[in-house]
Amino acid sequence: MRALRIALFTPFSPEIGGGSAQLRSHLRFLPELEVIWYYLAGQPARQSQENRKWLGERLNPGELLSDMSARTGFLPGSTKRVRQIVAHMNADLYWVVGHYEGISVAAELQEQNKPVHLTIHDDPFGTWARSDRYKWFQPLLLRTFPRVLRGAKSVDVTSWGMRNLYREIYEVKCFAVYLHVPQLPSLNVTRDAHKLTIGHIGTLYQHEPFERFLAACKQIAAERNRGLRVIRIGASPELDAFSERDPEIFEAHGDLEEETAIPLLASCDLLYAMYPSGKKFERFRRTSLPIKLSSYVQAQRPIFAHAPRDSTLARMVGPWRVGKVCDSDDEAAIKTQLDEASQAAVPRENFERLRNDLMGAEQVKQLGAALRGEDWSAYPENDFRS
Repeated sequence: MRALRIALFTPFSPEIGGGSAQLRSHLRFLPELEVIWYYLAGQPARQSQENRKWLGERLNPGELLSDMSARTGFLPGSTKRVRQIVAHMNADLYWVVGHYEGISVAAELQEQNKPVHLTIHDDPFGTWARSDRYKWFQPLLLRTFPRVLRGAKSVDVTSWGMRNLYREIYEVKCFAVYLHVPQLPSLNVTRDAHKLTIGHIGTLYQHEPFERFLAACKQIAAERNRGLRVIRIGASPELDAFSERDPEIFEAHGDLEEETAIPLLASCDLLYAMYPSGKKFERFRRTSLPIKLSSYVQAQRPIFAHAPRDSTLARMVGPWRVGKVCDSDDEAAIKTQLDEASQAAVPRENFERLRNDLMGAEQVKQLGAALRGEDWSAYPENDFRS
């Protein structure tokens, strides 16, 4: 029997970012599927592979606006560029990550009556609302995105919050898929008793909360007669300003492979993750989930979730008891909770329970079933349902 041929489309490189890491973690355990990964990026991936096809640069905002305008009839436009992208792909199933250009690609495939499985890593309304440029595109998105969702053969999303929201407002059957972690690593890492060490991956969403968190860290380090070190992994323009101001505190490592990053994170007293408060960020924080959490869980160090209680971040860290949730931006309150979190041990079994419940093998089997057109609904949901 011929293997199912799948064209996976992403508007980003297979080598960069949390979305790519999540997809790679699933593909490793779906060897029975014949997947060709088509992508848009500024340049081809550094490591050339036969099953990865570069389709050129991403659409600029004007091209995306033109495409979505043409599809909705809202304004004059052209779908030519997206039709050219779709013409490069030939498969039994088209697996599309619905992120920016991915929405247009999925719409074009559906207009051509081709079967689409849709993956949503970031809710576009939550993402575009935070953008000075793309927030003006939302009337076009409102006309396109729900239609694309409902036209897909199957849909997976990045968190229980997004799953529950999409089931409610779009009446779309979908399931949550998290980055796959087959097992927790065995770690034997020595921590520096002379320093309070904080670990962080990636970017910040707001400057001010981290400013107050850093001030609280400085106070606690001084009270304990310890130095302060912040280990940075990955690029973050927002963190660059802090590094330039306090170069003796920050230790930058750039982008690292997970096997290198995890022992480094394991050397930390605490791992920092933040989701912002405020109405502007509400849909984003209630539907998205930081991919960095999978690395934090594998590092098995307490997580300081600096986030509102309604966020997916808080609802992971709190109930699974893998760290501390701080929903305050008041420096004194942050210091109190930081003091508690940095001295409390988190048992390995708490991280293992979270890994098994959310990041284990069952979700990959469920994804495989959906891609093969089988019934995926019988798989258990081990996360939040309300």
